[in-house]
Amino acid sequence: MPQCNANASSQPQVRSTMARTKLDWAIIISLLAMGAFNLLVMADQFGATKAYAAAPAVCGVPLA
Repeated sequence: MPQCNANASSQPQVRSTMARTKLDWAIIISLLAMGAFNLLVMADQFGATKAYAAAPAVCGVPLA
């Protein structure tokens, strides 16, 4: 029966968490940048800039 090294199996492997943290922050920043860019591009679709119903009636036809 082969002997197992108890010290090697009882110690967990240490992974570098700094690279993962930097990657996580890069993903979060890119998502925030995409959201801000979408708001900037879609700004003309929101708010009172497309208030077609508020336009005055030019031809004199009364609204029902």
